[in-house]
Amino acid sequence: MWDMSRMFSCYGHRIPNRAGRVDERKSTMANDAASGKRSEIAIMVTVLVAVLLSMLNYHPSIQSMIPNWVLLIVIYWCLATPDQFSMFTAWGIGLFLDILDLAILGQHALSFALAALIVSAVSSRALHYSLWLQCLFVMGISILVIGLEIWINHLAFGYEISTLNWQSGVVAGLIWPAIRTILNKVSRNPDSRSD
Repeated sequence: MWDMSRMFSCYGHRIPNRAGRVDERKSTMANDAASGKRSEIAIMVTVLVAVLLSMLNYHPSIQSMIPNWVLLIVIYWCLATPDQFSMFTAWGIGLFLDILDLAILGQHALSFALAALIVSAVSSRALHYSLWLQCLFVMGISILVIGLEIWINHLAFGYEISTLNWQSGVVAGLIWPAIRTILNKVSRNPDSRSD
C-alpha cells in the first residue's frame, strides 16, 4: 500500500504515517525551488556583469592583461553549482559572446564548453583544493582557453602568437581569490573549506 506521507510531503506538509509518527524527512522541495530560482538569478546577473566588463574599452597598455571575465564566471558557477551550470549553459553563453564580439561563430562557445567540461569533471575535488591550488587551476584553465582561441584565430586569420596573449591567463589566476569571495557573497554560498 502507498505511504501517503511520502506522496504529500513534497508540498511541505508533515503527515503522520500509519504508525502515527511524523515522517522526519522534511520536504525541502519549496526551499530548493526558491534556492534554485535565487541561484538562477545570481547566475544571470553575474554573467551579464561579466559580459559588460568584457565589452568595455580598456586602455591599450593594459588590454592584454584584462582577464576573460566571462570565463571566470563560468569557472566559478561550474565549481559552485555543477548541477545547475552545465557545459551546454557555458556553450550558450559563449555563443552569445561570439555574437556580441563579432568573433568567429563558435570560438568562445567551444572554449567555454571545454572549460566547463574540465571544471565540472573535477569540481568535487577542486572545491577541496587550497586557495592557491585553485588559483593555479584557474590559471591553467584560462591559459588553455586562450591557447584554443589563439589557435582558432590562427587557423582562420593567420593570427600571430605573442607573449602578451598569455598575460590575461596569469592575471585571471591572480585575481581568482577576489572573484571567488565576491561571487560567494552574491550566491550566499560561503565555501570556507577551500580557504
